[in-house]
Amino acid sequence: MLSDRSERERKWSDLLTRLTKSPLYKQKLSDYDLSDIGLDRIPHLPLTTKADLRKAGAFGHLAAEMKQVAQYHESFGTTGEPSASWFTIDDLETGGRQMGACGARLTSEDFVLIRFPYAMSVPAFLMQHACRQAGAGVVPASGRNTVTPYPRVLELMKRLGVTVIAGLPREMELLAETARLLGMETRNDFTALRAICSAGELIGERRKEHIERLWGVPVFNLYGSTETANIAAMCEYGTMHIAEQDFIVEVLQEDGLGYAAPGERGLAAITTLTHQASPLLRYYNEDVISVEPVCCACGRAGSKLVHYGRLKDRCVFGEVVLDAKDIQDAVYSLAPAPDAWKAIQQENGFHFILESYRCAEWSEEGIQTKLSELLKVPVTVEIAPVGKLLNREELMQNNPSRKPIYIQKREGGTADAASN
Repeated sequence: MLSDRSERERKWSDLLTRLTKSPLYKQKLSDYDLSDIGLDRIPHLPLTTKADLRKAGAFGHLAAEMKQVAQYHESFGTTGEPSASWFTIDDLETGGRQMGACGARLTSEDFVLIRFPYAMSVPAFLMQHACRQAGAGVVPASGRNTVTPYPRVLELMKRLGVTVIAGLPREMELLAETARLLGMETRNDFTALRAICSAGELIGERRKEHIERLWGVPVFNLYGSTETANIAAMCEYGTMHIAEQDFIVEVLQEDGLGYAAPGERGLAAITTLTHQASPLLRYYNEDVISVEPVCCACGRAGSKLVHYGRLKDRCVFGEVVLDAKDIQDAVYSLAPAPDAWKAIQQENGFHFILESYRCAEWSEEGIQTKLSELLKVPVTVEIAPVGKLLNREELMQNNPSRKPIYIQKREGGTADAASN
């Protein structure tokens, strides 16, 4: 334990030196004597916000020379300049290790179909590095493009004997629905498939269980962002383990007056201990999380993380505070779970629009009662005709998928329940 603490202090010292090589932190930390700030004094240092990164621009927090840069990525914001992220070869190797730590336990026997988008976002590339490190083969079947539509992906999976799929949770749901439309049995026709790795969207326990029922294989979640790479990976026992050799994860009270208690929800502040090209100090990513110590059956100790969604997705009704995970867990507790859904915030509760090809099994009154009990607010329900929320014709054609909207906030804006 002492050696671990000593190693983290060494990485912390190296990080402080590296940070001041970037224009953003050279200015942000100019009034601090960094030689006198140990890891225990991290709360005294300033937060880095998304607005800071956007204002700094693409080169603002680049701390490496351009000749050291291997890849550039951007996150997609709805307003202003996107947040930039730079990677050296070592950063990509580290990101691959972070993703490879999940419970799928990739080996040289695996053939992995990567369904993450390959354009600008980072998970596809880190998963590819994880596969290479494990000796696994890769099928680069990028999502949100016209080259690999859903029917072709399913054909590739079956013909090539794909053993692991890696992609957004929604892609796993849409692939399963396309398979149904094509007369395939997801649990029987893909005999080589043994695991799914998901990232890029919020996925709570109930959604995870739903996707596992669809495919008949375990789902392993990954939590991270374009700016940070992968922060935590789910083991075979369902615990999201933080990569503590690479990150310091703080959970701040929402009033900004201190830390949340272990296991209590708060706001994330992420410090990238080992990232070389564009390191981050106390990055306030606007995610709601909890962190607490764990001694897991997989043999790992340290801390586990639970992600509840983005702060902007939160809905408040008097004393009732609902994060995106609370809403998602309620929806995926329905039997059957919907093929598509939307929660529209009302003055005192929600109006849910739900769609399923199995809607005949639903009772509108029963769904309304269950959702209201789970969420502790009034709920109205609309069982939509098949096709209102999910265009199944597009699934069968050469059309790229689009980013889904799950929660519509009352103030007129929309909120996406995705995490990256």
